Amino acid sequence: MKYSLKSLILTGIGTILFLTGCGENSVKNQPVVSQKPTSTQEKIDPETKEKTLDLMVSIAPQKYFVEKIGGDRIRVNVMVDPTVEPEIYEPKPQQLSSLEDTEGYITIGLPFENKWLDKFKSINPQMAIIDSTQGIERLEMVDHDHGHEEESHAEETLDPHIWLSPALVKKQAQNIYEELIKLDPSNQKFYQENLAQFLTEIDQLDQEITNNLKDINNRKFIVFHPAWTYFAKDYNLEQIPVEVGGQEPSAAELAQLITTAKNENIKVIFVQPEFKIKSAQTIAQEIKGEVIMINPNDPDWAENLLKVSEVFKTKL
Repeated sequence: MKYSLKSLILTGIGTILFLTGCGENSVKNQPVVSQKPTSTQEKIDPETKEKTLDLMVSIAPQKYFVEKIGGDRIRVNVMVDPTVEPEIYEPKPQQLSSLEDTEGYITIGLPFENKWLDKFKSINPQMAIIDSTQGIERLEMVDHDHGHEEESHAEETLDPHIWLSPALVKKQAQNIYEELIKLDPSNQKFYQENLAQFLTEIDQLDQEITNNLKDINNRKFIVFHPAWTYFAKDYNLEQIPVEVGGQEPSAAELAQLITTAKNENIKVIFVQPEFKIKSAQTIAQEIKGEVIMINPNDPDWAENLLKVSEVFKTKL
């Protein structure tokens, strides 16, 4: 059968229009694919192309430890602000929500953890609870005989401030390392090398602190909140607390502390930012001394301990 040139052209144009229409309908009927990255994509470090772990710790010094070992393979959030009293902390709603994407919560034995850990776990049952205190023998909180002997025994707690002892931080670092390689075994060598470097840095810090404190005249010091028990034990110091068990001293107890300070020739009262310091100021006025701020929760753990030892060297 013969076709004219005109009919062939018209037929070709019709075919093209039909196919084009089908293509448009095909595109229109396709589902729209979201461009939002998946949670796995969100955890890929853009520089290293490595998957990162999302971790939560209770206090800022722990973040220092974890980052020393985890490097750029981890992201760490801190539950308690360094200027807030961690013993009685109440997590904020947005912090609780952030636990949904957290792969591990690293504890350090603070009282608020005992109260909230079950809640944390209910928010994210898949989240690992990592105890950094394993193998560490904690001491009883200092009892300065404030006249509440029966009450203090009834409310007896173990001192959680283990991060202020370089020797105990080495044990915490080992615990953290062992848990990181469970969560991320493919990077074991990386974590192991970082751990070795961190342990070396701790030994160097310990030596510097020892040198700063070896020749001080008075090895007793008064501190408002008894956070420095482990530090004092490491370096042959004696901590005398103003406040014990969250209680301010009575007038009689305050007088006793003033007498102790005079007898021991103590001229400095150490305080930390989250506590009221009226009692410390009263003692300082009576002994013609001064109040000095030292923060056990400082984010730069190593630099902070070194500075504290330098203050002790100058003031004790």
